[in-house]
Amino acid sequence: MPAIPLALRRRPVCAQDEALLFELFAADKRAELAAAGMTAAQVEMLIQMQYRGRKRTYSVLYPEAEDSILIAEDRALAGRLLLHRGEDRWRIVDIAVLPPYRSRGLGAAVLKECQAQCARAGARLELQVAKTNPARLLYERMGFRAAGEDAMAIEMVWSAGRWAASSGQRTSS
Repeated sequence: MPAIPLALRRRPVCAQDEALLFELFAADKRAELAAAGMTAAQVEMLIQMQYRGRKRTYSVLYPEAEDSILIAEDRALAGRLLLHRGEDRWRIVDIAVLPPYRSRGLGAAVLKECQAQCARAGARLELQVAKTNPARLLYERMGFRAAGEDAMAIEMVWSAGRWAASSGQRTSS
């Protein structure tokens, strides 16, 4: 059965979204940590600690970031986009989609929207992805290129001029 693309709708994060934000974080972590031989209680405790730490880090490093909930066609809350808009560099701090909504076009739609806004603003778009994250293939298809890496993650960058040049499109600069 072919994937059905989802319409892109977003709204600002509110206090009632805390459980969704936690579930977005925990969705992939549970299997990863369980594979390390931990008990379910240990896994949940560690995920809670990591989630709180990441939340604090984001609020310190990106206090002005735009935090949005992604809404699927069926009006379900399906994901999150945390976007920091700098003067000439924008950063996707976090993009996450719940497992039932993956591979249905939602992530690609969010990326396209960010790219269009960056192109209009004359900014480049950056993100970081874990080396083992399958979303890396989506980012590459969307024109992001590796700009550096460490043992765990790859820093990726997209810019309108680079994308247009690599796809044969003309830019109007």
